[in-house]
Amino acid sequence: MRCRPSLYREEVRHRAATDPRLSPVSAVRLLNDPRRSVRHAAATHPRLPARTLIRLLRDTATADSAAQNPALPVAVMHYMLDSAATGPASPHGR
Repeated sequence: MRCRPSLYREEVRHRAATDPRLSPVSAVRLLNDPRRSVRHAAATHPRLPARTLIRLLRDTATADSAAQNPALPVAVMHYMLDSAATGPASPHGR
């Protein structure tokens, strides 16, 4: 049985997104892939620039994937933990 070319290309892009040798530029490029699995893998790639990673954290569509990135800056981790412990700020104050 032969593999469909589109599935093969998706598999290649997914493997690229999980390759530790992937360049930061290529990781950013894969964030716009049409397949969610490839975008997720790219968002968790440790070579993503910190600015890009923080931008992904602010977007509800990518925040879960970005939060799994092992290169997440420690200061951002602390902020996320503090925010989770205190809950979102109320618009009317506390």
